[in-house]
Amino acid sequence: MLKAVEKELAEATTRAATLVDRVDEGMFRRRPAADRWSIAECVVHLSLTTRAYLPLIDDALQIGRLMAVAGPRRFRRDFTGWLLCAMSEPPYRYRATTTQRFVPDARGSRGDILAEFVRLQQELTCRVYHAEGLDLTRLTIVSPFDGRLEYNLYSCFRILPTHQRRHLWQGERILDEIGALAGETHGTLRLAESAD
Repeated sequence: MLKAVEKELAEATTRAATLVDRVDEGMFRRRPAADRWSIAECVVHLSLTTRAYLPLIDDALQIGRLMAVAGPRRFRRDFTGWLLCAMSEPPYRYRATTTQRFVPDARGSRGDILAEFVRLQQELTCRVYHAEGLDLTRLTIVSPFDGRLEYNLYSCFRILPTHQRRHLWQGERILDEIGALAGETHGTLRLAESAD
């Protein structure tokens, strides 16, 4: 069952690389509106998220090894995990405001930002691999986004790739929008040139 999570993380990595490869540095950083993120900010936000979760996952895995209780053959998300996945899966209807800790500051080149995302994906995948055999339904994580939310480790492993799909889908919509704007600009320029 955890193989499916590893597959989702690999798919997100490929999707991010494809998205970044389709834009130049200018398009990568361009916001479609002042109050919306750029593609760069979407990718950096995902890296910030993974970086915050890794130590929480490590703590839960350590407790799981100490408990030495074998996991069931099939895992289930708890209600909080199910709800967060349902709210995040694109195309989503609910637009959330993130906490300051996760507001991205997209410094660095396109290549550097993608490389950091890929590195963190590998670290996250390693944690999923090492969770094999543990009872992930008995291990819990407190959300770094909201300390009032707690869910089991299996839910966490399902929430993270869903959250990645959300923001990669957002990045793909941004690319469509800025591509359309660039086309409109080029079209306007052509009209102006023909009028001369």
